[in-house]
Amino acid sequence: MTKTEKRWWTVSAVIAAAVSFTLTKGMFTAINASTPSTVDERLTKAVNELKPALPKKIDELTTLIDVWHVGKQVTYLYELDLGGRQIPSNFVTVARNAIVPRVCGSDMKYGLVNDGVTYVYRYNLHGGLKAGEFTVTASDCT
Repeated sequence: MTKTEKRWWTVSAVIAAAVSFTLTKGMFTAINASTPSTVDERLTKAVNELKPALPKKIDELTTLIDVWHVGKQVTYLYELDLGGRQIPSNFVTVARNAIVPRVCGSDMKYGLVNDGVTYVYRYNLHGGLKAGEFTVTASDCT
């Protein structure tokens, strides 16, 4: 892979992370509201609010396909359409480095720290082959 291709991937991953974060962070503001509801009820509500808008094109390569939660783990499933390009070996690191500061600097942090919620970002290639994933937990924000 050439330096230009690596640079292109890095920029693309950062843009995708920023856009997808913006798309999903708004739905989790409700999680932090002081209501008598349980964490499970708030996560279910947040996921159900996002699902009707899916799939959602994030950028030219990335589509948010699905979101779900099991217990206190919220998983975002993205599909990458590379158009024949090779995914760089550092893709997950680049994406994680773009997402974690945004999560930890937003209202999503309170779900992590106060309620023990974890966020999983899973990326599949077009056709279902797994490209990688990472998890954001409270320890990433402290």
